Amino acid sequence: MKKHITNRHITLGIYSVLFILVLGSWVWEVNQFDKILKNVFDWDQKLDLANFLFVLKLTDLFTASIAASVLGVGLFLKNNVGWTLITGWFCFLITNGIRTIFEDGINDTADFFQAFLFFLIPLSLIFLMNKFIGINEYHKIKIGKKLKLNLWAIGIGIFLVMFSVLKKNLLQQYL
Repeated sequence: MKKHITNRHITLGIYSVLFILVLGSWVWEVNQFDKILKNVFDWDQKLDLANFLFVLKLTDLFTASIAASVLGVGLFLKNNVGWTLITGWFCFLITNGIRTIFEDGINDTADFFQAFLFFLIPLSLIFLMNKFIGINEYHKIKIGKKLKLNLWAIGIGIFLVMFSVLKKNLLQQYL
């Protein structure tokens, strides 16, 4: 007896990979934060709030995890808000990539291809979110609402980039 793969199976497979990405980003950033704390402070001083804030000031940790949390929330919402949050996270990746290119520039062909890849993957996933029927059925998206939801998603992506820039600048200025 053969089971056929349906649109729902494909959608759940894609969302499972994205959920693993969310968990992986949190685990990786907590691990990096712990390594920095171990290298800078003794065991007794490691758990002080001032030392936590000092390490956050020096690094740009937990920005990707906070943005990935938006994706994680969107994965569990089966409505327009969930679809908008997921698409907004992809817009965040694109806008953050543009911001990084403006700040750091492209120095060689490896940087160019890396930037090209980081734009191509989110753009293809945004295209998939807009065109794949299974994802639209999962979130109960009506065709007439896609433009409005895409504009909201772009706004969420820009907001997340502004949040990351503000977090980095405010921590460096005021701590």
